[in-house]
Amino acid sequence: MLLGNVLAIPPWRPTVYHLGPIPIDPWMTLVCIGIIVGLEISRARGIKLGLDVRDVVDGAAFTVASGFVGGHLIHVLAYNRQMIETDGWIVLLEIWKGYSSMGGFVGAVAGFMVFFTWIRPRDRLLHADVLMFGFPMAQCFGRLGCVSVHDHLGKETDFFLGVTIRQGDTPVAVPPSVRHDPALYEAIVCFAVAVLFFVLAKKARKAGFFIAMWCVLYAPSRFLLDFMRKSDLPQRYNDQRYAGLTPAQYVTIAMLGVGLYLLWKKKIAEPPEADDAVLTG
Repeated sequence: MLLGNVLAIPPWRPTVYHLGPIPIDPWMTLVCIGIIVGLEISRARGIKLGLDVRDVVDGAAFTVASGFVGGHLIHVLAYNRQMIETDGWIVLLEIWKGYSSMGGFVGAVAGFMVFFTWIRPRDRLLHADVLMFGFPMAQCFGRLGCVSVHDHLGKETDFFLGVTIRQGDTPVAVPPSVRHDPALYEAIVCFAVAVLFFVLAKKARKAGFFIAMWCVLYAPSRFLLDFMRKSDLPQRYNDQRYAGLTPAQYVTIAMLGVGLYLLWKKKIAEPPEADDAVLTG
């Protein structure tokens, strides 16, 4: 694509700033902002529903930590197995060396189940719904962090939201081009879902409602967006695919199944009964 495309997003080169000896990485900065914003949204939701705020905060912290572990393991084992060949199995413990968002989601779910089943047994569906209420906005900031460092380059495009990439703007050997950035599109989707959640929360909802809505809204979007990921570069730079699909796409299929199960089998979208008031907001 021509770099002279005036409709494309202008280029930038990711930069790590320093506050004295402290490095300020744009990706980690936006991820941390997302965690804080998402936690505050969930905390406010938990207070509104009469939950113990300590359960919400502690559960969120454990869930997020588990997400980082799971995200790194999936990043290495599903997307970049060559890291084991170059760095050895120790790379599985080096959490800072790469992260998969869908792997993070899987790890977060596992961590949540451990925390609210054995560490601090509580109503899992209710607490999961409260944490999910703040997740879309947190994910929005996290994806903007990916955008800031060109972490998810896509295919070439002339779409007006395509990002202009110059030689040297990214560690991946990409020729000068205008490309999709699926992370940017996902950030827009997440922001829209977050706004919708606030609107839907004005009425009383059964516990599990926001989990179901996230699954049926986000999963199809992410499934389609992954088809925009790069596939025209040397094989080692392309996103790993299995039978034509990325690992994330297989997770979204399962996620959609969970959402449909809650909506149709559990009828989670129906108005709550009067004696279910503790589960509403």
